[in-house]
Amino acid sequence: MGKASKAGWLITGALMGYLGYERLWRQPPLLEIPAARPLKDFASAVEAAQSQVAESESGVRPDCAGKLFTHGRQTDRAILLLHGFTNCPRQFHALAERYYERGYNVYVPRFPYHGLYNRAPRELMQLTSEDLVRTGMAALDIARGLGRYVMVMGLSMGGLVAAWLAQHREDIDRAVMVAPALAFRAIPFRLMPLYATYARYAPNRFIWWDPERKGAAPGPEHAYYGFHLRALQALLRLAVLVGETTRRRAARARSLVVILNPTDESIDNEGVCTVVRRWRRRGSNILLYEFPAAWGLPHDLIDPDQPAQQIERVYPLLIEWSEYPYYVTAAPKQPSL
Repeated sequence: MGKASKAGWLITGALMGYLGYERLWRQPPLLEIPAARPLKDFASAVEAAQSQVAESESGVRPDCAGKLFTHGRQTDRAILLLHGFTNCPRQFHALAERYYERGYNVYVPRFPYHGLYNRAPRELMQLTSEDLVRTGMAALDIARGLGRYVMVMGLSMGGLVAAWLAQHREDIDRAVMVAPALAFRAIPFRLMPLYATYARYAPNRFIWWDPERKGAAPGPEHAYYGFHLRALQALLRLAVLVGETTRRRAARARSLVVILNPTDESIDNEGVCTVVRRWRRRGSNILLYEFPAAWGLPHDLIDPDQPAQQIERVYPLLIEWSEYPYYVTAAPKQPSL
């Protein structure tokens, strides 16, 4: 084979590799994400929250609508609580009340296609990464008008959105990510881009949380029985995009907290720790905590309606870890990475 032929093959191979990367590996960037427009006064924030709550699809359960807890004025502290995948704002109501009693104004928005009466809704197929980010961006704009110090806390999908917000918004005082959907036990962390592409193009199907008992499985009445593969793609794509930005720069939020559950059946904690290490290398101000493995907590450790809930010992730790070092004087123990 001549030099010209070898060069041709190399060029062809490089081109095929690049096209393969573009088609199978690289995730498309988010489209039409509005710029941050943080509200500066309490009245505007309440009006915007009421407007966001009113934006809903047909068939939303009343108890799954977004929820606003206020003291009738802007407070020193406000917290934005972001619910998990296939659940709804009701998941956070009990914890929201705990923060409210501590003086916070609290806002719990609803993500699109969640909280419907139909617990296996086809509407969930329409969920996109853009839906998640736009909802989080608008909710954070609202939270800025509710309190002078603003915390964002999310579980699972909500933790993933909190991570995106922390990476891109400078006006977050603290982002708390509880079992964030940055990595998944069922998917090798390094291959997440391929799985995201597969979920985007493969034939859609409904995946039961409990394949054996299906709709008879115990759990909250307001949570879904499972999810559509196409909806999972929204989480996978966003997780990949967040992971890519952590390679390049630190988070813009003032401080971050990641809270892991060692008995989590859904989240790949080592993959999450990989993202935490990237943040630390880039200089992010980040704390990492872990619940005791002996507790045997489920993935959804927030919802009081979960059969295996242990909120009477989970909630105090969540509050302590989220408030250190601002309102807690003794430093909680840090697990090693």
